[in-house]
Amino acid sequence: MVVQGAGRAFCAGEDLTETLAPETGSADELRVAFDQLQDITRLMTGAACPVVAAVHGYAIGGGAEIALAADFVIAGPRAKMKFPESVIGHAPTGGITGRLPLMVGVLRAKDLLLTGRWVEPAEGLTIGLYTELADDPQARACELARSLAGNPRRSQSSVKRAVELAAHAGQELNLRMEVDMASYCFESAETEQSFADFRARERTR
Repeated sequence: MVVQGAGRAFCAGEDLTETLAPETGSADELRVAFDQLQDITRLMTGAACPVVAAVHGYAIGGGAEIALAADFVIAGPRAKMKFPESVIGHAPTGGITGRLPLMVGVLRAKDLLLTGRWVEPAEGLTIGLYTELADDPQARACELARSLAGNPRRSQSSVKRAVELAAHAGQELNLRMEVDMASYCFESAETEQSFADFRARERTR
């Protein structure tokens, strides 16, 4: 299975000025929305077949979380990734607070999640966000997926499941904690002001 985006971005994440802005719904409605977004992580990590993400452009917030839920991440020369949630008063909700420390280490994970800075392709490969770099990530991802599809399905599925369980046995607990964390953030006046400031900046771009 290949996951890829279109246009300039792999996935720019949820529209934080609209569907997940603090004032768009009740606390219960926001929790339901967060849980539905987390189903993407559940589907990708629980898929029986290997999932290959082709990141050709921006992967921001939830978009970066989708990419990193894949089993292989192929990045192109224009791939750029960041996790801006905490900078604008939000919190990650796709399981990345559990997955990222295992990929890049605890200190690096805190660096990326708390600063919201951009990660360029070379750094992403070096620190463990990407499996490999390719000039044409979509073509390389399809090539890899075809190669993997020729392997015995039962063994591929079993190995993937074993690795996921060994590395992320606490994923459901982590996902629930992230929903609690995001809901807590969204209850604050500080977050409402951060979102208002974010929308104002977007209007002037």
